[in-house]
Amino acid sequence: MKAHQLTLNGATPHRTRTLPTIGGNGIASSDTNELNLQFVVKYREAAKHKQKVFETEEEAIEFARTKNPSFRREPIQETEAEASARVLLECTNKLRAHGKTIADATDFFVQHLMANEKSCTARELVDEFLAAKQKEAASQFDLDDLRSRLATFSKSFNNHLVETITSTQIDDWLRSLNVSVITRNRYRRLIMLAFNFAVQRGYTSSNPLFGRFVVSRAGNC
Repeated sequence: MKAHQLTLNGATPHRTRTLPTIGGNGIASSDTNELNLQFVVKYREAAKHKQKVFETEEEAIEFARTKNPSFRREPIQETEAEASARVLLECTNKLRAHGKTIADATDFFVQHLMANEKSCTARELVDEFLAAKQKEAASQFDLDDLRSRLATFSKSFNNHLVETITSTQIDDWLRSLNVSVITRNRYRRLIMLAFNFAVQRGYTSSNPLFGRFVVSRAGNC
């Protein structure tokens, strides 16, 4: 639990903010890891140091002014350490709701970054895939079919990293084509082959089209 201190020293009152404390000062800790606040007024009375704890800032200020009418409220400024601690606590609570920890989130994000670093763009994938098919001595008909249909895909997704392209994005794009179901699924099969190639080369961890089928009403070929 965090505590704000309102300190009264003679006629020149000022306020400082303290880090969360537990134990001897009588400020309770939080069992729920929530951002609970307490406000502590420290003052001198009869030559003795005293303090009083309040649940709200308004109550603390009202009491401080009974001890020193000239007390003035100043904005509370977070230190860098306090801001970092607050963000850490907020993220921890959000992850805990899903049964995850900061370590889990860090591992996941680092894996995501590493995958992106190894990835390539849709345009680069299509170029490399076509070059590989040429080396495999694919027929000219197949090469022309691949080049024609994958060029359309490459033009739409261009500089998107293949690791970040989702099945939903591809499905939406396929459905936007003004072609028949047969032609649309031909596009889908060729794109799936290109992504299989991407998985083999380590450009993406999975094929977003694996096991998915496009269903739509037929249009013009």
